[in-house]
Amino acid sequence: MANKNPIKVLLVDVDNTLIDFNKCARIAMRRGFEQRGMQYKEEFFPTFIKINEGLWKDLEKGLLTKAELLKIRWTKVFNAIGVEGDGEAFEDIFLARLKECGEPVDGAHELLKYLDGKYRMFVASNAPYDQQASRLRNAGMLDYFEKLYISERIGHQKPTVEFFDAVFKDLGDIKREEVMLIGDSLSADITGGERANLKTIWFNYKKERLPTHLHPTYVVNDLLEIKRIL
Repeated sequence: MANKNPIKVLLVDVDNTLIDFNKCARIAMRRGFEQRGMQYKEEFFPTFIKINEGLWKDLEKGLLTKAELLKIRWTKVFNAIGVEGDGEAFEDIFLARLKECGEPVDGAHELLKYLDGKYRMFVASNAPYDQQASRLRNAGMLDYFEKLYISERIGHQKPTVEFFDAVFKDLGDIKREEVMLIGDSLSADITGGERANLKTIWFNYKKERLPTHLHPTYVVNDLLEIKRIL
């Protein structure tokens, strides 16, 4: 029987979809503290996650640029945890350590191996290009993707329509109904996918409640559930 699945192209997010950002960030934070001769405490990490997620949501809303985010992120974290340090200098250290890390999300390798050859696959990410390329390479995932669509090179970030318009311009003769977006972020991936009229798979690993204003095509709690969809 012929495959009636119209999907030809997959746009795949990276952080907390393929690469476990939280694991990598914890490692990078601890190693950064050690490099600076600072005492790392595990209770610092949830504060980083809260501040970081808030800043990225502001970026997705257009309230700050990526350069501004990177300039203020660790100053905000240090102030919140009561640690003295140069936040801007630590940002460089943190990014360098983060770039080294390629901890995969459970099931990511198996899923990519399953999808390989069945679909054309591209990365769609707001994080820095060199960081994502390095981490995917370290995780043994980079070769699954034809290209990395990264906001800093496109000039727009998810969830803007401009980001996806640029992607489609580069893809050429690909129709919107032939593309599926896979990601964990409601604000960046699912919102962006819906604005761009794409089918979407929300990787809801946190098992959060879906807001009534968003309507992902599919919702999965485990990456390997996607094998039953694609």
